[in-house]
Amino acid sequence: MEIRKSNPTASTKRLFGIKELATEIGGTVWFWRSQIWDGQIPFVQVGKKMFVDRNDIEIFIEKNKHRN
Repeated sequence: MEIRKSNPTASTKRLFGIKELATEIGGTVWFWRSQIWDGQIPFVQVGKKMFVDRNDIEIFIEKNKHRN
């Protein structure tokens, strides 16, 4: 039996705009922009629009995890 995801494009989408990051991952638009401006997350720029690669988001999350 195959399990279907409710949103099949969610798992295949690779680039996220800043507003999408805030909606899908959490945080605010300004948080994600500041991470890009501080060099914490690489980005792809197309015209004036910035996109972040899903793989780079995963790396950012893993790098910033803290354990007590």
